[in-house]
Amino acid sequence: MREYKLTALMAATSFLLCSGLMTNNRQMYWMASVLGALMLGAYLLVRRGALQTTVQRHCPTELMEGETVDAQVVVATRARWGLLWVKAEETASAGLAVEPLPTEQDSPFAGVMHYRLTALRRGVQRLGPVYLTLSDPFGLFMRQERVDDTAEVLVLPRPVVLPRWSWEGGGRGRLIASTMHGRRGEGTDWHGVRPYTPGDPLRRIHWRATARHGSWHVKEFEVSQLAPTVLALEQAPTWRADGEAYPDFDQAIRHLAWIILEAPRQGVSVILVGSGMPEVRLTPEHYTDPRGLLRLLARIQPDADHSILDDLPRLIQQYGERYRIALFVPPQEYAAFHTRVQGYQAQGYAVEVYA
Repeated sequence: MREYKLTALMAATSFLLCSGLMTNNRQMYWMASVLGALMLGAYLLVRRGALQTTVQRHCPTELMEGETVDAQVVVATRARWGLLWVKAEETASAGLAVEPLPTEQDSPFAGVMHYRLTALRRGVQRLGPVYLTLSDPFGLFMRQERVDDTAEVLVLPRPVVLPRWSWEGGGRGRLIASTMHGRRGEGTDWHGVRPYTPGDPLRRIHWRATARHGSWHVKEFEVSQLAPTVLALEQAPTWRADGEAYPDFDQAIRHLAWIILEAPRQGVSVILVGSGMPEVRLTPEHYTDPRGLLRLLARIQPDADHSILDDLPRLIQQYGERYRIALFVPPQEYAAFHTRVQGYQAQGYAVEVYA
């Protein structure tokens, strides 16, 4: 359609100009000049407007995996009065999904793009560049332009329960003792009752105290039965890769997020270590900002230059007497890690492997 309009205008201009030359009619000269100036102005408007555009995004800088929000891209140009029409198209990295939303405006060339943004995968994701389609009001000339304006969105890992995880045991000899006496859960030394707080397991409910006080109360156990835990993450690039993504590694991060956020409710202190990062001792101050812990986990990548197995002797020597050590490793390497830790388990150390 655009080509037809332009061809018709050019033919009309040529006809008026030739007719004016043949008949020496000045009115035809003016009409041809007006049409020529109209086409030239439309061309220059699109040409120069493409060099004077900026974009501005309205979207959050942090999202949780699976979270969906509404966002928009606004294109600003120096051409005013609606003479330059702009259509924007947002792009994103593989960890984000962009779904354009229908608007109430009659024309898509409004300079504003409304879209639905969904976080698919944890980590630092990117929005941009923005692809623009510029047009004059008559639709005679169009120009495609790419604006290399990018923005980062940090996608936080979604905590996922680790089915085989138990809070019992830890320290040299304590893993064997716990298996001999059965599952202890929070511990066997009853300390008293306290009011229920969100997140407390239902199995802790003290029914007599609940009936007596008229509000939910739970049993409180001595936390000394629960040894602190060292979460050791394999960060060597041996995880199963799917293009640029590591699905198994991301799932391990989700399990770690659940353990770390659940630990204070269980009264367990946690140390997070990896083969490519300094250890992080999680204190009560850390838990005042749970999203801060998730930000830490969101940025971890499997890019270490050595395996966590190389650090295992040091971890055993440093923490093995008092701590429980949980190794999070790729599924395809579970057998190798399990064989390696069996010697430490035979000595009574609480070393476990999760894949």
